[in-house]
Amino acid sequence: MLKKSDFVLLSFFVTVGLYLYYYYFLISDLPVWVNDLKACGSVMELGSFIKGHLNIFAYLFITGVMTFFILKTIYKFFINLKEYFRLQKYIKKHTIKRYKNLRIIDTKDNIAFSFGIFKTGIALSKNLFENFSKKEIKNIYLHEKGHLLNGDSYKLFIFSILANLFPSKLRDKLIKDFSLLKEVEADDYCSEKTDKIQLAQTILKFYSVQANLHIPMMNSYIETRIKFLTEELNYKKINPQNVYFTFLALLIFFLLLSYLFQYCLCGMSSFMSF
Repeated sequence: MLKKSDFVLLSFFVTVGLYLYYYYFLISDLPVWVNDLKACGSVMELGSFIKGHLNIFAYLFITGVMTFFILKTIYKFFINLKEYFRLQKYIKKHTIKRYKNLRIIDTKDNIAFSFGIFKTGIALSKNLFENFSKKEIKNIYLHEKGHLLNGDSYKLFIFSILANLFPSKLRDKLIKDFSLLKEVEADDYCSEKTDKIQLAQTILKFYSVQANLHIPMMNSYIETRIKFLTEELNYKKINPQNVYFTFLALLIFFLLLSYLFQYCLCGMSSFMSF
């Protein structure tokens, strides 16, 4: 059964797909626009030239901005890939016990996370078994198992990379909303097999000590998660996909506008006077 985060991810991919198609459209016509600017610039007065090519100047500006974000996304891909291999190396180096998809790692920090893109698993620190009860360990494991079953490691990996196609504030909001949704769904899986109040207490205890190691999957959002577990907030009322639908509508509008006024506005005096 598809979860709310799956619909969010699907709408996000559709938005990114249209984003890249629009960029392809702009890049494909770039030589035509440049040649037009060169040809018209040599024979037209400056005022008429600028007035008749406003759309092309806008397209060139948009192309430049989108190129910047695409190059940034490619850069972030390699950075995230480096972090992924660093994490795999860390797990391999510090694993002291292994049970199927579970790794017990030797560290003094309270660490629990699911990991992997091709080979997935759950990592729990040795320190957890010394500071938490069996029920609390079970809650932590079930939460991470929820992430594992939902494929959250590779979904967040891809999502966090593609989110760099957008401005930083929007990127941060997209990642935060999607990560929170993933945490809530993992809590929901866990709460089906344990008591919600006990899970909330475990979450509070777990994050009372912050881990020194940065782990991508270790997002807290403690206050919000507790509100969902105590039913102060309703999971069904979360609609972060609305952000993508709004952005999708804007992309469609720009694309249609670009097709309508694909070439220069020279000779379209009636349009310009309007």
